[in-house]
Amino acid sequence: MATGLRLRGAGGRLSATLVPGGIDQLQGRRSVIVGRVDGPGRTFEIESVQTYGRRVAIKFSGIDDPAAAEGLVGLDLLLPQSGLLALPEGAFYNHELVGMQVRTRDGRVVGAVRRVLDAGGAAPLLAVAPRPDAPEAEEILVPAAQSICVAIDRGTRTITVDPPEGLLEIA
Repeated sequence: MATGLRLRGAGGRLSATLVPGGIDQLQGRRSVIVGRVDGPGRTFEIESVQTYGRRVAIKFSGIDDPAAAEGLVGLDLLLPQSGLLALPEGAFYNHELVGMQVRTRDGRVVGAVRRVLDAGGAAPLLAVAPRPDAPEAEEILVPAAQSICVAIDRGTRTITVDPPEGLLEIA
């Protein structure tokens, strides 16, 4: 939902960057989980929240100064899967795409989505690892545009791509 908590002011407020293409999931919420997607989290009661542009400023109950907020810096704002708002047909949350296998139309396995990157207003980029132990330098960046990602199947956890020539070549 939002990544990279940072200190914001003297009253224990924090700010974070909203996940690209996200919708306002904080509206009307009383609490949120602070942690990492792949690690443990801790639930905090929301005292106040404001969104502005692609950022969110949040104040948690009981976190009243920078020293108390310091332990949350660098963590992310998360929601339980069951608490997410439904997306329109054909739309996906970034975390749903992570781990999906990417294949070409002819069935060639490209790799697995390791992470989803913001492309600054354009379609997000899927960082596809050709093998589980591949270093970041070997990731293939595939635009998540409908013209390239022609089918996404939640059931089989597969993304079918029709890449333009040269897109899948590792430099």
